[in-house]
Amino acid sequence: MIYADTDFFIALVKDDDWLQERAVSVAREYEGEIYTSRATLLELLVISDRFAFDRLEALSLSLQIASIQEDEDVLFQAADYMEQDGLTAFDAYHLAYADDDPVVSSDNAFDEVTDDRIELEKDDRSQDEGI
Repeated sequence: MIYADTDFFIALVKDDDWLQERAVSVAREYEGEIYTSRATLLELLVISDRFAFDRLEALSLSLQIASIQEDEDVLFQAADYMEQDGLTAFDAYHLAYADDDPVVSSDNAFDEVTDDRIELEKDDRSQDEGI
């Protein structure tokens, strides 16, 4: 399983995102193995006006691609990542939620805490466009 953070879904739903091709490739490669959190979907809603995408469509697409699992201990781990590693609240929550699974993201802040990030910014032009 891999955990998808917010920028993965932004890349999929934003019309002109430079990471879209790679995000589509990852979505295909890991179909049925991607999960996310309620915090990710909430963050997607928070930024929907700034990036001008249809929030209902974005949520529907996200839930087709990823499952959601919840564990309250994640909040305590996130607080620890904030305190110990200086991550923002959302980044800390994403990393804590992923536990030991890889995180698909373009945010290199994760690289200081884990070696297990699937980079969205990796240039992979061999995949077809679209999901």
